[in-house]
Amino acid sequence: MGLDEAIQKIDNYIQQIIQDMVAFRTKRLEASSKVLDKIKTLMEALTYSYRLGELYDKAIKIERAGMAQRDITAPRIQVKYTGSKMRLYTDSTYVDVPEVPVFVWETKKGDQLSYEAGVETLRRNIAIKLPSDTSVEEQPDIENTFGKFYFLDFYGYSYEYLENTLYSGKKISLLGIVYEIQSIKIQHRAYFSRELTINGTKYLFNIMFGFGRLYGSQYFDPSTTITDIELPCTLISFTTNYTGQSSAIIFGNEYTSKSYETGTTSTRDILIVFKEGEPVAFQLN
Repeated sequence: MGLDEAIQKIDNYIQQIIQDMVAFRTKRLEASSKVLDKIKTLMEALTYSYRLGELYDKAIKIERAGMAQRDITAPRIQVKYTGSKMRLYTDSTYVDVPEVPVFVWETKKGDQLSYEAGVETLRRNIAIKLPSDTSVEEQPDIENTFGKFYFLDFYGYSYEYLENTLYSGKKISLLGIVYEIQSIKIQHRAYFSRELTINGTKYLFNIMFGFGRLYGSQYFDPSTTITDIELPCTLISFTTNYTGQSSAIIFGNEYTSKSYETGTTSTRDILIVFKEGEPVAFQLN
């Protein structure tokens, strides 16, 4: 067999294979079409009904002849009320319903809510800290490796005017400007206290917030002084008669109690000044 004859036979085989593949796919498509036509015929002959049934709760049920769906209902519990009843009227009819006590809900005034919100804000931001090895009878509100922490109770407000000149002449730095204190004038105060039993002896821990104004002078440089500067401020006093180590946590800052002789009370004063909307805290003593 020559080369040309071999090539011709190969071409004939390839052509036959292609024709067989086309014929197979055509018959497959025809078979699929007939299957779909049959399914369509069967579906058109079936009739479905729809109804509202129950499967514990209401549900749509789809049914046809010979294929019904059963309902499964939630259990029904009947109760009987034996207490006193009251009558509710509507137009010319009425209905008896269980009687309930009548109460009046009186909301608090806005100034009262503001007062209570302010007290709670202060209370939640102060605490007494004692070393973790201190023998305290009362359980701490918070305890970790740094110490034992106790929240204080609110004991009320006082509205007595008080002018504090103890720190007259003391200079502090306010955002880069030297300020010399003349006096601290307090309009009202809030008192918080906690009694703790340490080594069998009761001690008092007090924190007082005094709200008022700071009066003094500003020094911009040695030759420029502005007198009679008034700024809003809060004077906070931490006092205790406990002679051991203790400190007050006030708005995230820790202030240790002063050392003193037995039988006296130590007071640590902290001044918060509001300068250009920024609170700046100072430990005065």
